[in-house]
Amino acid sequence: MRSADAWLIQDATVDGARVDCRIREGRVVELRPGLPGLESESAVSAGGGELLPGLADHHIHLRAAAAARRSIDLGGAGLAAADDDGGTDWLRVIGAGVELTRADLDVRWPHRPVRVQHRSGALWTLNSAALATLRPGASDDELRTGQFWRSTARLRSLLDRAHDADLPGLAAHLAALGITHVTDATPDFTGAPMPQHVLSLGPDSVGPRKIVIPDHEAPDLGRLVNDVRAAHDAGRGVALHVVSAVAMAVAIGALRETGSIESDRIEHAAVCSDDAARALAELGVTVVTQPSLVVRHGAAYLAESLEDERPLLWRYAGLQRLGVRVAVSSDAPYGDVDPWRTVAAAATRLCAGQVIGPDERVAPATAFSSLLTAPLDPGGPPRRVRTGSPADLCLLATSLDDALASALAGEPVAVRSTFVDGQRVYASTGQTDS
Repeated sequence: MRSADAWLIQDATVDGARVDCRIREGRVVELRPGLPGLESESAVSAGGGELLPGLADHHIHLRAAAAARRSIDLGGAGLAAADDDGGTDWLRVIGAGVELTRADLDVRWPHRPVRVQHRSGALWTLNSAALATLRPGASDDELRTGQFWRSTARLRSLLDRAHDADLPGLAAHLAALGITHVTDATPDFTGAPMPQHVLSLGPDSVGPRKIVIPDHEAPDLGRLVNDVRAAHDAGRGVALHVVSAVAMAVAIGALRETGSIESDRIEHAAVCSDDAARALAELGVTVVTQPSLVVRHGAAYLAESLEDERPLLWRYAGLQRLGVRVAVSSDAPYGDVDPWRTVAAAATRLCAGQVIGPDERVAPATAFSSLLTAPLDPGGPPRRVRTGSPADLCLLATSLDDALASALAGEPVAVRSTFVDGQRVYASTGQTDS
């Protein structure tokens, strides 16, 4: 009788060699050519395809990304781009390119309840019909403007709409992309049922503690120092949300005051000068960046940024040259959930025919290697497929070089199978086992 976690992957390429890979009880137990098949296991023919550790998305918002699957995405455009179905039930819109008010939404939707999120994720705006459904708890200013800043969790409770997210659909999509590990970067994240390994940056986790340095109000250095110290005293690093030059200066100041620890990291580093990068390198802090945001919103970033900041936007190669460890991630749903397109974005930085920051481009293999790093050590050494290693695996239909070439050409990458803890969670259509 075959076991659900007993597998033999035949004729796979691992580190340039053609080998067979036997999986038992969530581990790789044998890795060599010519392994005999056993009656208790299912066999998968790799046909020479690359066998890799499962990919890690080091910064994603799971519930928001799942809810985005049931939302209208404006992609940085205005409300005119919202092509809804003309219904009367709730409408969820994301990716607005401008900050909106209640009055703006009422013109477009005078009767249907609608909530719209700015492309940054920092602002939700509700129209009058939506505000009329809220439970008590919104401020007078929020009710007047319809704007809720950095209030996703509170707004969720005010709306009592917990079923917007398609988590099973998102998990299946991530598995089809070869993703086995995700780090949820939502400060109040409390867990999600999905086959992937989930590391939280929320309050109850072994991961670093997410702390948002606000960009719509003046940061409080003293409060930040206290929050960082509290995390360090609890044995946790911090993951500081930094998207402006002011926020970067405050983050560096706080870490100099408290001292940094190995697991401290900066999320985004959307604007980072050479001096700031040198300070981060001195502190030993890792930057987790999102190259796909440059491709998605680069034109808007250039239009909205100061001229002297434009070479400093969403840096990668420049940070590495100055000694900063860097890892890529999606920031989905605000960035592209597809890790292969993230790699292409890091290599090209191409937005609407224009290269945004050519000196920040990196080789595709450089960006890809950070997808193989451990969730608790983004930017560290890549995980490897070895005897005894966890059977969290991504089996490609091609070589890795061919997969990266497909990604650069804008073509989908063919993932043949994905395994998490030795359980196959994705198999491509038409794949046959024996």
